Amino acid sequence: MNEKIKTLLFTIVVTAFFTFMVSGINSVLKERIDLNSKVARQKVILRLFGLITADKVISESDIPALFAAETETVKLGADSALECYQRKNSADQLFVFAFSGQGFWDNIFGFLAVDAQNQQIKGIEFTKHGETPGLGGRISEPDFKARFKDKPYANIRSDGLRLRLVAEGSATRSDEVDGITGATGTSSAIEKIVNSALAQFISLKQGGVSN
Repeated sequence: MNEKIKTLLFTIVVTAFFTFMVSGINSVLKERIDLNSKVARQKVILRLFGLITADKVISESDIPALFAAETETVKLGADSALECYQRKNSADQLFVFAFSGQGFWDNIFGFLAVDAQNQQIKGIEFTKHGETPGLGGRISEPDFKARFKDKPYANIRSDGLRLRLVAEGSATRSDEVDGITGATGTSSAIEKIVNSALAQFISLKQGGVSN
């Protein structure tokens, strides 16, 4: 057989083999990445429900089973696509729902926990953002997230907001949250995102709840 043909056939076989191998590896990795992402989201939701704490650590492998046993999806309104959860067999009005919106650099994603009966925020978590480390990126720090705990959202202020982010250290009212020094753009974005998420939740919640 002509040497050129042999070389061509060898090249085709080797290329096909490695293409198949790479495709298989990518498929396996994608499944693992998707699973890890799903577990990470479940972990955030469980944390907001208080089922995972510093004193109550759950192994990664046990998270899906705990999530399935303790939470259920809640449909707010007839055609809502809002990702929302509640504890199973619980009489309280604690809801955890997803939010997203434009940050200073990129979209910000996360979850809010609210006590619908007392109309208070019980927790906030950011699952993905592209804010500047050390500045806007501080939204991921426990200290910043703690600033939202127990903040009321029932009333609309004269400026049209339920919660206002102010200069860091200057919050004096219950409907004010300390922003982040040096990250005015991120603080303004969070203010808009949180207020929009609360307005959506309230509007859908008033339409009734069906599991």
